[in-house]
Amino acid sequence: MVRDTEDYSVMDSLKLTDENIEDRIITSQIHDTIRQLVDFLPLDQREVVVMRHFADMSFKEIAECTNVSINTSLGRMRYALINLRKLIKEKQLVLAK
Repeated sequence: MVRDTEDYSVMDSLKLTDENIEDRIITSQIHDTIRQLVDFLPLDQREVVVMRHFADMSFKEIAECTNVSINTSLGRMRYALINLRKLIKEKQLVLAK
């Protein structure tokens, strides 16, 4: 491909990403903190969080694996999120970029 040198910029051929190394480190630290907080949850809530967010399972699959109804698995997730918010507040954590 021949380009007119006046209209060509090397920046046109570079792939720019929105996330830099600092953003990736911050995101990684946030994920690590959340994983640690999940360990404080009761077992039934922790199980649902891990299956849903780390194993990418549907609530139907979670219900089948844990031998509970879908509504029970949804309720456990709801209480897990409430408890995670409480832990974040108690520990005065800021989980944002």
